[in-house]
Amino acid sequence: MPFLNDQERKTLYYICDTLIPSLEPSGGDDPVLFRASADDINLPNLMEIAYERITTREERRKIKFLLRALNNGLFNGLIAGHWSPIKDMPLPIREDLLFKLATSRHELARTGFLTFKRLAAFLFYSVREGDQPNPTWSALRYSTPPPVDPEPDPIRPHVIDKPTTLETEVLVIGSGAGGGVVAGLLAQAGHEMIVVEKGDYYADHQMPNDELTSMNTMYEKRGALMSEDSTIAIMAGSTLGGGTTVNWTASFRTPDYVLREWEQVLGFSGATGQALQDSFDAVIARTNINTDESTANPNNQKLDAGCAALGYTSEVVPRNVKGCEVCDFCNYGCQFGAKQSTTKTYLRDAYDAGAKIIVRGHVDRILHDGGTVRGAVVTVTDSDGITHNVTIKAKVVVLGAGSIHTPAIMLRSGLNNPNIGANLRLHPTTVTTGLYDDEIFPWRGAPLTRVVIDFKNLDGNGYGVWLENAPAHPGLNGQASPWTGARQHKRVVQQLPHTGNIIILTRDRDGGQVSVNRYGQPTVKYRLSKYDAAHLLFGLKESVKIHAAAGAREVASPHNDRPVFHASTGANGALDHYLASLDRRGLRPNDFALFSAHQMSSARIGGDAARGAVDPTGQSWEVRGLYVADGSALPNAPGVNPMLSIMAVAHYIAGHIASRL
Repeated sequence: MPFLNDQERKTLYYICDTLIPSLEPSGGDDPVLFRASADDINLPNLMEIAYERITTREERRKIKFLLRALNNGLFNGLIAGHWSPIKDMPLPIREDLLFKLATSRHELARTGFLTFKRLAAFLFYSVREGDQPNPTWSALRYSTPPPVDPEPDPIRPHVIDKPTTLETEVLVIGSGAGGGVVAGLLAQAGHEMIVVEKGDYYADHQMPNDELTSMNTMYEKRGALMSEDSTIAIMAGSTLGGGTTVNWTASFRTPDYVLREWEQVLGFSGATGQALQDSFDAVIARTNINTDESTANPNNQKLDAGCAALGYTSEVVPRNVKGCEVCDFCNYGCQFGAKQSTTKTYLRDAYDAGAKIIVRGHVDRILHDGGTVRGAVVTVTDSDGITHNVTIKAKVVVLGAGSIHTPAIMLRSGLNNPNIGANLRLHPTTVTTGLYDDEIFPWRGAPLTRVVIDFKNLDGNGYGVWLENAPAHPGLNGQASPWTGARQHKRVVQQLPHTGNIIILTRDRDGGQVSVNRYGQPTVKYRLSKYDAAHLLFGLKESVKIHAAAGAREVASPHNDRPVFHASTGANGALDHYLASLDRRGLRPNDFALFSAHQMSSARIGGDAARGAVDPTGQSWEVRGLYVADGSALPNAPGVNPMLSIMAVAHYIAGHIASRL
């Protein structure tokens, strides 16, 4: 249903036409790319449909307010000095208006600009008509994976086609790194099991093979989950297997100093013990974590080269793969079944042991009375889109719904521990890009096979940054690339085949919060603290040095006005001058690209109810038989890509559940 009126829709048209107009190519501009425009695909209509799907009522009200404001000459005059509605402005003036919004000293203006730019750029460079490629892809020499043969023995989810009541010994909610592990171990130990997953299931051969479809079907909120103030974009899997289906396979043990902090400060007794180390070993063996299949693609090779030139350490990343086919689409699921996600390992073990797996199941609340868990109330959507109310009675309920939805379920269920939803950690991440003479094709190959850990302890207390590479497909690249004008942005996009990136991840000391809105849905509040921002800025500058040392012609920061270091001016301290300018600029909210693919600690383990939502065995302090075994149980940020940490802690918790059963 459309939610914009005619005037608002017309304003959105002018915004799209300003962001992505048809331009006459000049110099080396690709004619197809530069003549393509938002109008060609009716981008405003696509955006309105997308907003309707991904935003709350309150967010839609804000969008309507922004559209009305941009059609007001007084607002535009105060923001940009152009005293007329956007509809009356020629294209160059509209460009200047949007640029001044993007770089305004007012956070609300910057947020408003990004509200439109992020979605417009992602859709424009990812949308397809039927099976035809996006028309801009030819300029990038980009293509999607070909179809593969059907998987011979896929998981067959349990069919729910009417309201019903089910009974089981163990109910696991969520199927990713936490829930999937617990389900596999307990089902194999002979315990009756039901697994409920909010997302859908895709066998290997059913994995979507383009960005837009993948985001729409396999990511939380269609890939558009944001913090409440839109300062940080949050990528979270929402499909059977959760994040293990769509992540980049990096698999690190939790550092010893983090385990000591968990035990000594936060009361996770056993964090430094042998049992947890045995859980790490078991998960590594079951998911085939190894470095033999961590071949560096050109993007990772540039990271290697820059580190070698500067004397930094670039380590090989262990990955949970077996027979990796390097399909160029790792972050959207593995068509070849090489990624050892929970659907290929622990969840498959549960299924083979007789567990019922229910997909498209939204858990409304946990049932409990007298301080003991009784089950859950679930709304299941069948394959025809019809919803059914399902009550599942269980002796044990394990929450593995992830660090956004696990605390939301607990809050909807009437639990009151103050740590529920608090202490959210996100490993805030930003990115720098380097333009190289060599072809990089940053979407090709295994996406993340090298890591720089030299800066992980900047404060002497285990807090700092680490550097990696990321896959860059056209849609996400267009979304993340700063826009200072239509021609500039298209030229940056056209350079994608020669663009390398380095992402900077922070072990955040200071956290955020998950709460529920009036409709019971989770909202994320998170502000990058000055302490953590200082670390992120340090890592950003180090990544610039690495790009320059690796031979990049240009290096760009993630700021909205895209300040660029040109290597041709590298003499006479030009690089130092550029780095000093980044210091002066700092990291203001919504003035630079900030995102997270890791969510943790929002229902954390603690030595007592004052320090955690659950005890050191994962059991709720408030409800007997209710456990948390996912990223939200981690006491704080591990400071490494967290999949293995989550799986090992879940394995450890499963052992405690089994002993009590």
